Amino acid sequence: MTALHDPTGFHEPTGLHEPVAAILRDEVLAAVLPGLDVQPTANLFESGADSLALIRLVNRANRVFEVEVDAVAFFQQPTSDVLTRLVVDQLQGGTGQGAPQ
Repeated sequence: MTALHDPTGFHEPTGLHEPVAAILRDEVLAAVLPGLDVQPTANLFESGADSLALIRLVNRANRVFEVEVDAVAFFQQPTSDVLTRLVVDQLQGGTGQGAPQ
């Protein structure tokens, strides 16, 4: 079965998407941005995060999932959904450098 791509350059969400999103929400976002209830598609800058917090999010996600997500790709569209997709892409053997639009 061939994976489909969405306009952002990522594969369509797979069975990994929801578990990764939950871990990112509960263990990464909660640790770096405590008390901030962020919707998956909300821009993290607009939700109150700064550049340092976003770098901390990427670094923590990289440690938790043992991947190497590209921070530049995340900064292009800083949402928890994009971070989830970047992590899932890495876990599935991708580059972790999706092309958010």
